[in-house]
Amino acid sequence: MSSAKSNDALSTVSVAESTNQKLSRNFGWLSLLGISFSLTNSWLGVSSSLVVGLSSGGPLLIVYGLIIGMFFTFMCGWSLAEFSSMLPSSSGACFWVLKMLERRQDAIKPIEDFAQPLSSDNETEEINLQWACTTTNVEITSSFQRSMALVVGLINYFGAIFTTASVFSSLALSILGVHSLLNPDYQLKHWHIFITYEILNVLLTFINCWSVILPLLSQFGLYMSVLTYLITFIISMVCRSNNTDIAWPKSNEVFGEFRNTTGWSSSAMAFIVGLINPLWAYAGIDSATHMVDEVGYKQSRKLVPRAIISTILIGFVTSFTYAIGMFFCITDAEKVTESILPILEIYYQATGNRNLSVFMQCCCILTGITCGIASVTWQSRILWSCGRDFSKLSEERPMSRKVMGFFGMVNPQLKAPLNSHLFSQLLVAVIGCIFMGSSTAFNAIITACITLLLLTYAIPCTILFFVGKASFYSRIRKELASLGVSTKGFPVTSKFGYIPNTLTICWALFCLIFLSFPYNLPVDSASMNYVSVVYGAVGLLVGIIVVL
Repeated sequence: MSSAKSNDALSTVSVAESTNQKLSRNFGWLSLLGISFSLTNSWLGVSSSLVVGLSSGGPLLIVYGLIIGMFFTFMCGWSLAEFSSMLPSSSGACFWVLKMLERRQDAIKPIEDFAQPLSSDNETEEINLQWACTTTNVEITSSFQRSMALVVGLINYFGAIFTTASVFSSLALSILGVHSLLNPDYQLKHWHIFITYEILNVLLTFINCWSVILPLLSQFGLYMSVLTYLITFIISMVCRSNNTDIAWPKSNEVFGEFRNTTGWSSSAMAFIVGLINPLWAYAGIDSATHMVDEVGYKQSRKLVPRAIISTILIGFVTSFTYAIGMFFCITDAEKVTESILPILEIYYQATGNRNLSVFMQCCCILTGITCGIASVTWQSRILWSCGRDFSKLSEERPMSRKVMGFFGMVNPQLKAPLNSHLFSQLLVAVIGCIFMGSSTAFNAIITACITLLLLTYAIPCTILFFVGKASFYSRIRKELASLGVSTKGFPVTSKFGYIPNTLTICWALFCLIFLSFPYNLPVDSASMNYVSVVYGAVGLLVGIIVVL
């Protein structure tokens, strides 16, 4: 291919992209970090789901579980950051799988003839990088390539859907927990959770229809989370220190005493099933990878990896210190575990003031709403980007192309992927019906969001081993260089570079297997871990969609 022809091809793509509906590029560093951290909100995640951890092993499980979770999540984050620094794409792992399974030597466009070096100015480099990181530049050389990428994208999407459902259910319990504290005679019913959940779903569906306000809401979420963390932490510790009638818990009660009330005879197994709580604190670390179109491709190569790693580190520091602080504020552990909302009971035990405790929890609820907004944004971007990309890869599948094209549309007035957004919220509403039938539904939803997301991080790492990390990185480096895209800061391959990828795979398999076990023994229909049912339903839906 000649240089002129290459430039014509790039120009054609540039014009085509400019005439298509696109999302506005209005996200910068703070708003990207805001949406990433607002979604993960590690300290809030730990405080919102204390029951499982406390009943499985007590404070010890959550404290050490956060350390274990941070280590393996950092390995996953490092793997995601490497991919993002090379090939930023709103489709995330889905696109990376497409590129890794691409056999260029069999394709129509050999890599050496792909393009000649172009101008290195920012605008041209942005266009060329966008060309390299879209399906326009992907050669489909096998049906397996397309199918596997679509499977990864759909698993990622369903993981995001369950994350949103878990956030909404946590918010519903938080609101009802406040009502319970103000009304001691209140009896919690399943339908109370369901109604509150659906009201929240409608509210956040409405808010997320306007993409223009999302950057500001993301920044507000970041500031609100940090401020709420400081306010609730400081007030709890100061008020607790003024209570001299009850002694502080001994360090051994927090760091050395394992309390197994699960029914499992093995303390190790009790510890493992209780990891759901601390691991939920790190769910959704890939959210920044799906905001590329709203950040810009060139900027995303630097900002997305930073956002991923920063979210994990900030999340660990805040959640670890918060968990320890709250455990030292407990004066009656039995009341905490029996409470509708354990963290609110801890606030009340620390302050001794019902109104102050309600104020602190209301701050947490507002922070949780910004978390919900971030999660809704994240899930809609996954479906939108997959729809946009696979509508171009479904020439021989009219039904698939039509459906994917529908989800890949952007509303021109609202500048939002409205079709993807509304459909996603419909699925979230359906999942909310689970609360009408099972008291363990919340834990099953948390487990599903953890394991499905980990699976989407592990599959690209697994494929990377088969295609060869060094050869794949070398091929992408040459491809970007041939387009005039800077390869400065490109990941360096070494024998140590396989460690994050290997641990990501091992961690995903571990969680997929062991987090499927029942939380308590003996098991009955009301206390069963229904996450295996979720896996079956997701697998069936993914299979049907892939063969369409």
